[in-house]
Amino acid sequence: MRHLTAKKNQPKSSAAAVIRALAATLLIAPTVLVQAQTPTPERALEPSLPYVVKASDKLIRLSRDLLVTGHTWNDVARYNQLKDPNVIFPGQKIDIPLRFLKSTAAGGKVISAEGDVTLGGSPMQPGASIGDGSQLKTGANSSAVIEMGDGSRIKILPNSLAEVVTNRSYAMRDASTSGSTNWFSGLMRLSAGTLEALATKNVRRATPLQVETPTSLIGVRGTEFRVAYDDPASKSARTEVVEGNVRTDNPAQQVGADLVTGTGAVVKPAEREIRVVKLLPAPDMGSVPGEILKPAGAWPMPILAGAQAYRVQVASDDKFDRIVRDLKVTTGSADLATLANGNWFARVRGIDAQGLEGFDTVKLIAVKDGEWRVSYSSMTLVNGKALLSWTGQQTNGQPMPASGYTAVLARDQALTQVVARAEAGTPALDLGDLKPGVYFIRLRSKPAAGTGMDSETYRLEVSGNWGFSVFEQLSALQSTK
Repeated sequence: MRHLTAKKNQPKSSAAAVIRALAATLLIAPTVLVQAQTPTPERALEPSLPYVVKASDKLIRLSRDLLVTGHTWNDVARYNQLKDPNVIFPGQKIDIPLRFLKSTAAGGKVISAEGDVTLGGSPMQPGASIGDGSQLKTGANSSAVIEMGDGSRIKILPNSLAEVVTNRSYAMRDASTSGSTNWFSGLMRLSAGTLEALATKNVRRATPLQVETPTSLIGVRGTEFRVAYDDPASKSARTEVVEGNVRTDNPAQQVGADLVTGTGAVVKPAEREIRVVKLLPAPDMGSVPGEILKPAGAWPMPILAGAQAYRVQVASDDKFDRIVRDLKVTTGSADLATLANGNWFARVRGIDAQGLEGFDTVKLIAVKDGEWRVSYSSMTLVNGKALLSWTGQQTNGQPMPASGYTAVLARDQALTQVVARAEAGTPALDLGDLKPGVYFIRLRSKPAAGTGMDSETYRLEVSGNWGFSVFEQLSALQSTK
């Protein structure tokens, strides 16, 4: 093999001829190692990937395989401050800026879409592809989950507007293998609302997974974090790290801060200082009821030191991919009256004085129609028929409003052995010619609007002397609870 270095006593003209020959043949020197100079601060800021030259490498092949155009090699040489752009050596480390590297779409897709969610202005469908420039918008009580090319998942919460700016893969030839390795670069832009990110671990990243807001730039070196830009008046953005490490920057002030697990910060464009604070712990939900009764639908909030408010999110799944409610609660209870009856997953976290949201507690809740109760009842025999009257009371102690009532009378507490059904516009029902014995009854209110609500189930015992010596029974209905 031809040796590519000139001896010290070789004439200059001969050395120049060798260099010209090298440039012409694009051979690579097999033994000499040249270290690049210390990068300037400007250079250090530009994203780049390292490449280690192999003995078989040729400039023309590297340019063709790695760079966007062959002419870009001169820019790469200047970036690395190479003394001669036509000579590279085995073992030499070269940093190639991403803007000069070939890249391909990394691929991405929609995992789930709940409610009013659009992709590029059209209704979003699970499985749809996403790529550079994809715009995602969620309405009230709506959410979506997308997967980036590296497997990272981004949740777009209600009332949010986000865009996939970069979702690219860079294939770099690997000096340690015969093939190449893929490097990922991803950037999301959040223009309004909130998103949560679960960044995939053990991924070669050309740049950290980043989230950009109008006033901040967050680079992720960890795994799970939240970013919000939901206060346009102050133009501030907040970042909360649930797990891992995150870098948050304030471009307007050219300052930044490192956030570790359990910390957060609010970036304000007009303020230079970025205060990193500890997030509030997960609230204790042990004493908070798991049932929410309608029509009131009020769910009491826990007590958490340092919490000025609470974030309550409700989803149909335990991963909270399908969020249907996202509430900031500043009172003692959350209003969940509009939720459909059934079981839901709810997560609650405290919000501190800066507006940073802490760790979650998840609780399974059951939403159902509340059972009102009877505070007074009587049964009177009128013209041979039993007339039942009562006073209804809501769970909050207020009178039970209704435009009418129905009742089911049965022999068993499960109300399967039905004896009679009755209906009336007032709290007084004709139960017909009742025979002595034990019955069970459930009343149902008929409100002017909305759905009806059942009462508790009551026991009704008709005296053996009913209709002979007994014509009225006070406190006729007895609770079965």
